Amino acid sequence: MASTVVLITSIASFIGFAINVFVMFVILSRGRRRYHLLFALILFTAVCWDLGIFLIMIRNSFPNEIILYHKLISIPINFLPALFYHFTTTYLNQPRKKSTILIYAYCILGPILLVAGIIQPVTGVYDYSWGTIGRYEPNFDNLSWFLVYNFFILLSCWLLLQARKMEPSPVTRRHIGYILASFIVFSAAQVKILVAYGVDVAFMLPLGILLIASFGAVIGVAIVKHQLVDITVFVRRGITYSVLAALVIFIFDFSQHLIAAFLGGIAGEHSTYINFASIAVVVIAFMPLKKRLDRMIGTILAKKKIEF
Repeated sequence: MASTVVLITSIASFIGFAINVFVMFVILSRGRRRYHLLFALILFTAVCWDLGIFLIMIRNSFPNEIILYHKLISIPINFLPALFYHFTTTYLNQPRKKSTILIYAYCILGPILLVAGIIQPVTGVYDYSWGTIGRYEPNFDNLSWFLVYNFFILLSCWLLLQARKMEPSPVTRRHIGYILASFIVFSAAQVKILVAYGVDVAFMLPLGILLIASFGAVIGVAIVKHQLVDITVFVRRGITYSVLAALVIFIFDFSQHLIAAFLGGIAGEHSTYINFASIAVVVIAFMPLKKRLDRMIGTILAKKKIEF
């Protein structure tokens, strides 16, 4: 029977997977700029991380599968330093081509060496009392990646912090603050890696996974509450149109029945022709009203549109 740690971690990783997939879909569906795609790729790595941990937890009794899942998730995760840095410089409109190319070259080299069998980030498993996890050796390859990862994510946070201090717009400052908070949360999630280096502190694994879920949750809150990628406008517009549509349909149907009853009383009978005539009268009366409602909603909501 699975331990409490394995059970909590599997639930947390599944929740994180769902949150990050949803936020990634929202950004891809609404974003139109290059940094939207870059942020979606960061979320994709979080999705892969959550899915990999979920598979490791539900297949915790199969060491060979655990090693395979660790190797698979290490490929997208290897690109995180480049994605964090590239997103930050693009979002802040501070292009640094040489350093960006250099970090991408480093991140691409890792998977190539992994596939070639030159480096092996996972050499076995740790059988703790609460469950099994992949074994990472504290060698030069793993240590160098850890240093590069932390250097570039901290550099990204520093660039965001400096830009936030100099930004005059309160809306943009708020957006930068949410992105900075999400990066800090993602960085703090590294505590879960300690169990893969022989540190037998069980709560670090579910804590790290919950922080990965919080990364997507922070961005999700910013999207809904502060229009981070302009999604709130679309949500409000959809709700407004739904309510108005229901109201118009009710008035339409009610008016049509009244007119049909009135014409039926004059004609002395209730026929299909009377229903058609009543519908035609209501449609003709409602056409100018529909155009006015469209203009009114467009004017009100256009004022609230904010670009990420």
